[in-house]
Amino acid sequence: MIGSLSLGKADDKGGISIPRFKGKDVYLVDLGSGYFITDKKDVAQKVAENASRAFDEEFLKLVEELGISAEEIDERIEKEVLKKTL
Repeated sequence: MIGSLSLGKADDKGGISIPRFKGKDVYLVDLGSGYFITDKKDVAQKVAENASRAFDEEFLKLVEELGISAEEIDERIEKEVLKKTL
């Protein structure tokens, strides 16, 4: 049922049994905090496109709310990258 909550347990290989998809190829879209699963490629592609767009929009809203400039973001990213490479 749409909106129903299910609890499952992944096996040792990370597999999850979803009877509805038994024997089918499935597409997983990483949403950051979870996955969207479907057996329809076109639906998965649309969700993937919109998920990244939604993330970009939320990120830009947060940056705007915090009052951080694009230059400050670039500087912070550059510093973090340098820390990890040195």
